[in-house]
Amino acid sequence: MQIIISIIIIILSISTPVISSGEDNPINSVNLSAEEGAALKQLNSVFNHNTGVMTLQRSSPDADQMHDATMMVMDIRKRWNEWSPAFREIASGYFLSKPSLVNNQSRPRTLMRSGNTVRGTHLLPNWVETAHFNIEWGNNLLKGDSGSDSGKVVSCSAAFNNGSVCSGIPDFIDKWADYLEEVWAYETVQLGYITPAGTDMYLYDVYIANTRDNITGNGDDLAPSLGYNYLGLTVTYCDKDYSQICKDENSPESYSYIILNSVYPDDLTMKISAAHEFFHAIQFSYPSIDEWWFTPEDHWWIEATATWMEEVVYDESNHYYSRVRLWLRSPELSLKNTGTSYSGHVYGDVIFILYLTDVSLKNREFVRDVWESSESGFAAINNVLASDKYGNTDFESAFRGFITLNAVADIGEAYGGYEEGKQYGRAAVTGKHGVYPAISTVSSSSAPHELGSNYIQFLPPDNDDNSLTVEFDGTDGINWAAMLVKVRSDGTGFERDDMGTDPSFKTGCHSIDGFGSVYSEVFLVASVLIEPTLMETAPYSYKASLDGSCPDTANQAISVALISETSTEINDGADKRCFIATAAFGSSDSPYVQILRDFRDRYLMDSVYGRLFVTEYYSVSPTIADFIQNHPPAGAVVRYALFPLIGITFLLLNTSMTAMIVVIIVLLYTYRVVARHAFK
Repeated sequence: MQIIISIIIIILSISTPVISSGEDNPINSVNLSAEEGAALKQLNSVFNHNTGVMTLQRSSPDADQMHDATMMVMDIRKRWNEWSPAFREIASGYFLSKPSLVNNQSRPRTLMRSGNTVRGTHLLPNWVETAHFNIEWGNNLLKGDSGSDSGKVVSCSAAFNNGSVCSGIPDFIDKWADYLEEVWAYETVQLGYITPAGTDMYLYDVYIANTRDNITGNGDDLAPSLGYNYLGLTVTYCDKDYSQICKDENSPESYSYIILNSVYPDDLTMKISAAHEFFHAIQFSYPSIDEWWFTPEDHWWIEATATWMEEVVYDESNHYYSRVRLWLRSPELSLKNTGTSYSGHVYGDVIFILYLTDVSLKNREFVRDVWESSESGFAAINNVLASDKYGNTDFESAFRGFITLNAVADIGEAYGGYEEGKQYGRAAVTGKHGVYPAISTVSSSSAPHELGSNYIQFLPPDNDDNSLTVEFDGTDGINWAAMLVKVRSDGTGFERDDMGTDPSFKTGCHSIDGFGSVYSEVFLVASVLIEPTLMETAPYSYKASLDGSCPDTANQAISVALISETSTEINDGADKRCFIATAAFGSSDSPYVQILRDFRDRYLMDSVYGRLFVTEYYSVSPTIADFIQNHPPAGAVVRYALFPLIGITFLLLNTSMTAMIVVIIVLLYTYRVVARHAFK
């Protein structure tokens, strides 16, 4: 599969057309690597406004919304030193640049304002300046002017200079001036975030995309293009081969600029675009930003907090609703993964930010405190949560509460939910049961990734006072969280029970009374917490029954967890649930026992008959294990009997099918010969 993907990338990378900020200039990219060809394709998709028109046709209000292109472009920009000279020569045509040595050339101002001016010079022929922004566009804006100019504009280009005031400025630009200044005031003054780098001296540059005319040399050839799928982007200036996020070699700061799409003129879209992109500009100015960029798995926080800022500044927009709905449809996906198969998922991560700031902590300063931390990633989040200000909690505890609430995300603020949760809907369920007993295994793409979760819904068969028993068995060696969410029948909210799981076998069990009378539905929430070694998904199985009880082995599993805190030997004679192999080899940590457990998880738990075998095995193994432990010679006999089985399972786990068949035939033939001689 990897070979096929590489061939496709190589084919796509040949003769990549490149658009240089405004002109269509096909450039031969044959000498570039496959990765560089793919990167140019990405840049072309972002900066080519002639493609993707059909994507404007949305099938429903809940369809995927247009994105901002910051993450995609900055992923390429921050690796500038890693690309070949040929790639940098081509790719530089996509980006705007200003001279490193600043020689300010602002034109005379028409009104009194602050002393800040544009850095360097204006790049486009049409511009207005506000107290904090320099907004520029080309000669083809095609937006009318009603004569009602923005009060935020304090200076303008000669085309709009009429004596002592700026007049004739397109209303579209007037609105951008208003909204950008509103965002500046809210994010930096009211919320207390730092101002973007360089704005203590210079105005912040904003360029309106897709405003270039068709006349070469008409002053607006540098006007950027932006694909119709993108609302905007924020990117750093780079004039030379700067590292990380392209800091000017003459300054420790990184100057950035914003590009906004001119094809979406409605007020709410303009507002949330301004709030989102300006917060990216703020993020780029924190000292820790290089560390956030250094680890791709931390990128989700950058995009999620920018989406969160849309809702904070413009609560009436509700643009994020569709992001959250899409996120809740795939809760098994990782909170932190921003790979291509998670397109748009990072925007939906805003639901986690909202849980922290509005539901759990009830303090929106949390986001700023994380950005101001000297650390990055989950270390920064965890350390801020552990402070006295936020109740000395931790990330995993917060994440447990988050995934619990998502089972009933629409329950409303009055019952401990999200303020606007009724607009979200609930997390999609992986399984739904109303007939018992219910036994199932979840694996492959349906199972949870790291920091992903599954929801199994149990409905009562009647309104009687039933008892529901739920058993959970997760893949060994995984940092599982298993919880039960009990939804009250009287509509007054929900309750959460954490299921204790055995630290070695990752099994747990819990019984709930009042299933049908007190509780109208119950959810098993199965989630993988922080687990860096997990590359894909983690399978698990579960069983639900009525009016039963948890087996003794489950209760003992909890007691074993307590013993393990003070004893290095988990199997201290009190664990009646231990495998026969564990009793035979003397420890659950034996490599031979681990081979058998791996075989169980990979092969037996993936089939109905395999699960039935495991269930029956668990029912009889404690008695046999007791006998082995109480009769030491029996352990040697069992070990001798298990070695052929262990050898075969090891081969199944680590050998190709053809080799396995050959080895098994040899082993069976050898066993037959040995047995024949033994009984002569």
